[in-house]
Amino acid sequence: MGGALNISSEIYGKMLKTNQIFSANSKTSTSAFTSVSKTSKRSGVTIKKILPYLIHRKKDKVKEMETQFSDSQSPAPSPPRSRPFLNEQTLSISNNDPESFHCVMGPVLVMAQLFGILPVSGILMPSPLQIEFVKFSVRTIYSVFINGMVLFMAILSIIHMIKTLNSTTFEVQGGIATATAGAIFYANCVMGLIIFFWLSSRWVILQRDWRAMELFIDSNKMKRPKLRWKLHLIAVSILFVALIEHILSILVHTKKYDWSGKSDNATFLNFLEIYCMSSHAFILEILKYNLALGIFIFIVSKLATFTWNFTDVFIAMVATGLAERYKTLNKYVTSSVLKHRPIDWSELREDYATLSFMVKKVDNDISPIILLSFANNLYFICLQLLNGLSKSDDGIISDIYFFESFLFLIGRTVIVTLLTARIYDQSKVILPILFSCSASTYNKETERLLHLLSTNDVTLTGMRFFSITRNFLLAVKINQDLI
Repeated sequence: MGGALNISSEIYGKMLKTNQIFSANSKTSTSAFTSVSKTSKRSGVTIKKILPYLIHRKKDKVKEMETQFSDSQSPAPSPPRSRPFLNEQTLSISNNDPESFHCVMGPVLVMAQLFGILPVSGILMPSPLQIEFVKFSVRTIYSVFINGMVLFMAILSIIHMIKTLNSTTFEVQGGIATATAGAIFYANCVMGLIIFFWLSSRWVILQRDWRAMELFIDSNKMKRPKLRWKLHLIAVSILFVALIEHILSILVHTKKYDWSGKSDNATFLNFLEIYCMSSHAFILEILKYNLALGIFIFIVSKLATFTWNFTDVFIAMVATGLAERYKTLNKYVTSSVLKHRPIDWSELREDYATLSFMVKKVDNDISPIILLSFANNLYFICLQLLNGLSKSDDGIISDIYFFESFLFLIGRTVIVTLLTARIYDQSKVILPILFSCSASTYNKETERLLHLLSTNDVTLTGMRFFSITRNFLLAVKINQDLI
């Protein structure tokens, strides 16, 4: 209230000053008009010739005073700051940061490459300039080999689905899962591996642009986000629970195996045969079991399981890296407003615009992975829900497995959705601050920033079929309830 009164008093004083100027000018104009009139009478000049001259003179004087008044009302805008343009030429091998997204993602991607995912070299190097994708390299050949193994399993699974999926399948308990689960699982994994292989060449450019974005925003000397422990916590948590779920799956499919080790059949060969007969019976209906096939099935199933889980880990880590950048900018703006520090709105608008551009670029590259992940999770959630509603006499271990697997699928999907939706949420955080910005600090750059944040929906999408926000999670839940 006190600030408003002070501003009003200041404006009122300037208005009085302006009126005095106008009054003085009016008197001057009147006297000038009188003198000119007298002169005109002596010289024979008519009033019609003098009046346009006086009106033009009056307008020039008013325009000059208005300019002076506007200059006194607002200070002259400061020149734009000089910062490097967003391109990879701003990078150098020496400007690495252990908390940069590239450095944090390195160890996780190394583990993923053991399973044939994202075959790029230099991911542990300090700078993204050292990342490269080579078409004919050991990593690429290994990834293609893994893709071929999973593709072979997917083809066999699809053949089995075509043979067994008919009208009677829906009448038999567990018939839908038996006919479709293997085909959907391995087809999803081979598609995931292909998409990651396609992403490899784009990942090199994406990481360089990402690092350039980090350097551009960090040039304003604000506090950098701590990504390492957050991203690694996400990866370890999801993969650890996935490991427990997979161990329970192995126990369910090897109930006939003698875990005490007292019998002669308590060997790895017997364990492998029991596991394959129970978990991959649909494959053994097409091919006859042997040791080589058993080892092949065991290895490929682990590769596919990791790929399935890593897809969600990858989406969650990328989304968190972007959301934390927004969070850092929001904290800076909020702190500056609360502590009444001067804010360079032009600088902030550039930062938010750069980050918005980065989100759209990331979405353009990873949206196929998002669509595949959400479609696959939705299918298996419904499948596990159907299995849980069916009566089963397989024992307590099977009940624990299905319950834990269902909760894990639901929890993983919700976590990935919420982490990805944080990008949209964080991009709108400072809107209330901009709307309540005082008149003394509001300027053209503030207006442009407000327009940017209020009209631009910054989200990751599933190939633009859907945008991942909190509302999307609610929509999926409602659709599941209707089903």
